Amino acid sequence: MNRLTVMVLKRLSFFPLILLATSFLVFFLIDLAPGDPALAALGVGASAEQRAEYTQAHGLDDPLPLRFFRFLGDVFHGDFGFSLVTGQPVAPQLSTAVPITVQLAGLALLLATVVALVLGVLSALYRGRRLDSLIRAVSVGLLAAPAFWVGLLLINLFAVRLGWLPFGGYTPPGEDPGLWARGLVLPVVALAMPVAGIFTRMVRAAVLDELGKDYVRTAYGLGLPPRVVVGRNVLRNALVTPLTVLGLWVGYLLAGAVLIETVFSIPGVGRLLVQGVLNSDLNVIRVVALITVGLFLLANLLVDVAHVLLNPRARTSSDDR
Repeated sequence: MNRLTVMVLKRLSFFPLILLATSFLVFFLIDLAPGDPALAALGVGASAEQRAEYTQAHGLDDPLPLRFFRFLGDVFHGDFGFSLVTGQPVAPQLSTAVPITVQLAGLALLLATVVALVLGVLSALYRGRRLDSLIRAVSVGLLAAPAFWVGLLLINLFAVRLGWLPFGGYTPPGEDPGLWARGLVLPVVALAMPVAGIFTRMVRAAVLDELGKDYVRTAYGLGLPPRVVVGRNVLRNALVTPLTVLGLWVGYLLAGAVLIETVFSIPGVGRLLVQGVLNSDLNVIRVVALITVGLFLLANLLVDVAHVLLNPRARTSSDDR
């Protein structure tokens, strides 16, 4: 059995334990949080008797362990329950929101990676020159700018002043691919910029480290052109280190999607979570937290697989272990 298969199986074996611990932590924190779900669902005009009846009917007064294992049992059978505020099933809302957030975070990660590769490699190749100084300054600026603030600036410039792109909202690609693409430009750029800033600096450092190694000097001594040396050897080896931490930034993208989806009125998982928190909708908060952790674990697994595929030393067989 090769190392890739062992790694995937080992990671998958930890998924249930991590999801279980996350679910319990969310349950515990929600119990400590202020707010009355009965009041949020029935309104301020509800009497004490009505609120007590609602609480008992939904099992909100049951002990925490009982409610926790009841929730786990429902999720295990594919039942995500109902919203305590609207009474609507949570599963249809998730089936709509999850793909939207995956599109947003995935496109932002792709854009950040492309921008960082271009800027990071150029900065390393032109080390000490004006282009290097400019790229380093830009990367610091991107890293320091909060995503929601960048989003507001982009809306003001490209939607309000120039009118080139929509203010926000979301159009499914099946309805109008053009409007779908135009609607995602601003939120994707806003979400990607901070990640592009830190990733640019990491790529630059990794490429500089590779350029100083003996095999690069040997390749240049043999007369190989820089395009071949950098493209085939340096870049591939340099990507191994930044890729190992790229999975951690997936968590930032998922967290940043909460603010970005709110700013741009995108009906994704982040906006669903915000609505659940504002409405004290406990079931929505629990399910969204569980789904978000699952997406984070899956994304990190994919990043680890890519790391093993790119790193020749990581592809060695583990049969002797």
